[in-house]
Order: sequence, then C-alpha cells, then structure tokens
Amino acid sequence: MPDALHVLSHALLEGRLMFRDRAALESHQERQIRKHLRWVALHSPATARRFQRAGLTLGRWRDLPPTGKAEMMANFDTLNTAGLRLSEALRVARQAEDSRDFTPTLAGTRGPVTVGLSTGTSGNQGVFVASRAERVQWAGVVLRHLLPDWPLGLLRGHRIAFFLRAEGGLYRTVQSRALDFRFFDLLRPVQELAAQLTEYAPTVLVGPPSVLRAVAQAGAKAAPQRVVSVAEVLEDAERDLLTRKFGPLVQVYQATEGLLALPCPHGHLHLNEAHVHFDWEPLGGGYVRPIVTDFRRTTQPIIRHRLDDVLLLGNPCSCGLASRRVERIAGRQDDALLLPGPSGSVTVWPDFLRGALGRVPLLQEYQLQQTGPESLRLALQPLQSGVAEQAVQELRRALTRTGVSVNTLKIDVQPWTAPAPGVKRRRVQRLFRGEPQ
Repeated sequence: MPDALHVLSHALLEGRLMFRDRAALESHQERQIRKHLRWVALHSPATARRFQRAGLTLGRWRDLPPTGKAEMMANFDTLNTAGLRLSEALRVARQAEDSRDFTPTLAGTRGPVTVGLSTGTSGNQGVFVASRAERVQWAGVVLRHLLPDWPLGLLRGHRIAFFLRAEGGLYRTVQSRALDFRFFDLLRPVQELAAQLTEYAPTVLVGPPSVLRAVAQAGAKAAPQRVVSVAEVLEDAERDLLTRKFGPLVQVYQATEGLLALPCPHGHLHLNEAHVHFDWEPLGGGYVRPIVTDFRRTTQPIIRHRLDDVLLLGNPCSCGLASRRVERIAGRQDDALLLPGPSGSVTVWPDFLRGALGRVPLLQEYQLQQTGPESLRLALQPLQSGVAEQAVQELRRALTRTGVSVNTLKIDVQPWTAPAPGVKRRRVQRLFRGEPQ
C-alpha cells in the first residue's frame, strides 16, 4: 500500500481513538503499554536493564525510575531497536543540517530509518530516529487533528506551508494530489520567505510563532484557514497578532520525545493520551513536569522519560474529549529563575515573567537572562528610555509579588539582538546554575 493510503488509514483510525470516557481511555493506555513493553523489552537491551536494575517486572512499569535526555543519549546504541550507532546517527543528522538535504536515511535492521537533531535548548542536543511506519502513523495523527474541515478538506485539497529548521520527511510521506506541502527553510532571509509565502498562498500555515511574526512583519500576505504554532512557547500577544495577520490559530506541543499534545475541534490543546501516557511531578503553584511513556514508538523507545517542560493543566474542555487539556506550556524547568527571598531561594517561572513584560506597550522584543545569584540581564527592542524604564518597573513589580528580595537585585539593560537563523527562541533563560546567596 502506498504511504499516502497508509497515512489516510491512520487518520481514519484516529477518529476511533478520540475517547470521550476517561475510564475507557485509561483502559486503552494500560492495554497498549503492557503489549508495547513486552516487545520493547525483547528488542531494547537498555530498556530491559532498566527494569532489571530496579527489580521490577514489566507489569510494574509505573514504578520505574524516570530517565532523561542525557541518559537516553548515553545509552542510545543499546536503547534503539534498529541496530543503530549514535556516532553514525549524529554524522548523518549533522550532514543533513549542513547540506540542507534531509533525504538520507540510516539502514536499520528493520528497514530505513530517518534521523534528526533536537535544537538542544535544554543543554543536551538529542538525536531522534523513526521508522517509515512510525512516520506514516505520525502523519496520519497530525493530519486528522490539524487539517481544517476534516474529512471534506481532503477532497477540496490543501496547500500546507511548513516553516521549520529541518525537513523531517513528512512531505515525502504524504505528498499527493490532494495535499501539497512546501518546506520554508528558516535559514533563508526573512524577506525572501515572506515573498515565497505570499506567492504560495497556503491554506494551512505551520511554524514557530517568532518566525511567523517576523514573516508577517516583513510583508507576507496570506489568509490560511488555519495557523499552527509549533516549537516555541506561544504568548498571548503573538497569538493575537498572528490571528489578525493570518487567521485562526491553534497549537501543537511536540518534542524530541514525541507528539505530546494536539488541538481539539474547539481549538484547545489536549494531551495526546491515545498514544502517550503522562505522569506528573508537581512543581508548586499548579505547575507540573511531565514523565512520558510513548506506547507507539518502537525504534527509539520512550519509557518513563522525564521532560524538562513545565505545564499548567486546565479544566475539562467543552469539546467532550477525555484527554486532559493543557492550559499553558509555561516553558522549561531549567529556565525558571532562582532568586533570593527573605527565607530562601524563590522559583520564578518563565510564564509569569513573560506576562509581566508583555504589559509594556511599545516593547517589540526582549530576552531576560539570570547571569548571577542576584543579577539579571534584560535585552530590549526598542531600547529607549520610556520602554526600558517601564520594562524594569514591570519586572520588579512581578518579582516582588513572587517574594523575591528586589532591593539587592541588579538588572543590566542592554540592546536586544536577534538569534541566529534556525535557533529556537528562549525569552527567559537561567544561565547561572548556582544557588542564590
């Protein structure tokens, strides 16, 4: 069967996995995970050793100590089930990034495997690999949730524009007469991207919000039926701007570790719980850190894997889906600032700081970095007295509300500089890794 038909079959099956009963969803997860683990434990020595070291049977998978990206990369050769070596995967992925030719694959024991790199924003660049079957299934799930007017949209046809750092093979998988995909390389000049987007006139526009905003400000004219924000935290001001410039907007939450959340028919972000199980580490204030188990992914197993992201879960959605709703993706845990308070260090989440600086009317761009135990660097555009004064005032007011001792806090204000093309934006970043004094 051609890939396009496989994709369509997965998209149709996805409709049966959009559970409306929570108990049925959890029963589905448990059944699929037990089946998945039996296969993975036989084909992934690293996974089998994790259970052995913990003294656990596969049935007690919920008690397995979590792992992270560093451990995943350190054990890559015995974790993956395709007989791949990390050195070779890195070579192919980096060559593709440099040449901008993303067609080469690796020869796995069960067929060709695509390989790519994460952006490494957590300090550890990750390699992700996927088989043809996994790519096809991923494409079907994504199209089912993102294509406007499903399934009639397939009959009318769509032009889908992807603004991405790397082209991961999705287009080659599902390109057809009904679906035309175009890859817009983030390493190209913004003015050139804006002109190309205007000419293409997509019906679906996908990209990081900072890139889509830059393209809009460079004069791109488009009226897609749907805009999809990916790869970066979506801020309220950017949501409003992109909706005005292009049209209705939804989010997708995806990481190296998997496809984690997708929009529902009402446009709200829901966890992809039909394919991924989530456990939570509470971080205070309602924020949580996910521990994920992807029970569809076999080439690079993701079992009880701790992410560095910080989420705020929302109330049940009026759409009726049983999968939990994500209120906000607040950022990365390692970007939460640790600043001194009267009785010890205070954790300040990036989401809270973005909200404070978002209240400065003329502020176009900014980056806030913690550079020392009581030192912040605030880069602003434009850097003019009124904007800078109000930004510092809003920042100090927000930090005071969180319990930070702001009297001894030093804030160095400087001009903002744009990140290199293709680099994921991080508005709030903790560079200092020690403890507050």
